[in-house]
Amino acid sequence: MKRFSLPDLLKGLAVFFMIQIHITELFIDYAGRESLFGNLSMFFGGPFTAIIFMMVMGYFLAKSKKSPAKTILRGVKIFVVGLILNIGLNFNLLLKIKYAGWQFNPLEYIFGVDILYLAGLSVIFIALLKTMKKKQAWIAIVFVFLITGLTGFMNEVLMVSERNYILPFIGGTYSWAYFPLFPWLAYPLIGFAFFHFEEKIMLFFTKQKVVSGIILAGIGVLIVSFFKWGINTTINLPAYYHHTFWFSLWAIGIIILWVVLLRFLLNKFPNTYAGNFLKWLGKNITLFYIIQWLIIGNISTAIYQTQSIDKYLYWFGGIFAITGLLTWLIGKTNVKLAR
Repeated sequence: MKRFSLPDLLKGLAVFFMIQIHITELFIDYAGRESLFGNLSMFFGGPFTAIIFMMVMGYFLAKSKKSPAKTILRGVKIFVVGLILNIGLNFNLLLKIKYAGWQFNPLEYIFGVDILYLAGLSVIFIALLKTMKKKQAWIAIVFVFLITGLTGFMNEVLMVSERNYILPFIGGTYSWAYFPLFPWLAYPLIGFAFFHFEEKIMLFFTKQKVVSGIILAGIGVLIVSFFKWGINTTINLPAYYHHTFWFSLWAIGIIILWVVLLRFLLNKFPNTYAGNFLKWLGKNITLFYIIQWLIIGNISTAIYQTQSIDKYLYWFGGIFAITGLLTWLIGKTNVKLAR
């Protein structure tokens, strides 16, 4: 199957930033997380990771010719992989809860709404959307505005006093809901809609270069104007996971400029070692993501937020190298994962 360089590069950088934010969040102590380096790590682990991944996924779901039934089955498989991964990455912690009497609720970790749960549910939703014969892209855009616009409301109404493990998949500010459908379903829908409008958008940018430059400059001004607020929202993890309309708008602006920059770099430098490696990461993002979480998740049970910032590079370099090597070795066996 033909590979697309820009999406692979976007996904490769996304998983690169994901692994570094996981180490910062789970390994590094308070002083390190509050340092300039820690804040930069948290920032690059924000708009450039999960949002990018979900947009690219939505784009290729729109492009896919698979039947809705097969796509729904794929979504179910991804959801099940998310369940297995949650058990695997928290396995050390689950053993501590069962045998060492650690006072944590295991269900909050098993059903913690991580990105594979979101991906599975999003695939199912888009498969149903594709059964509509007309106006799929416009319907997707309507849902984008509804989801981002209603997230603040849903964050309140879905919070219930009794313990619940279904509602966090939909929305609410539950501590174990990292990627609920409100607001995160909006991003694969944006990618889905972009696929349908891509030709017109690219034609406009090609013919209307001056106007396009003004638009991009305007986006840049708006991003800079609200940069401090955007960073503060990103590094405040509860606010980031349950962000509302204005942060979505700000993040989308950053991503537009990010995509334009990477497209320019790919055109100027189409074949570099770093670029090819990142594209390889993007091609193997699911396997790489699972392996890094299995390693980081189980180690973090033993050293949770106790490591000083000067040990960061050792942890990052070692885990990244091991994860990359295992991804390469497993890839040689032609193991297939839900994609």
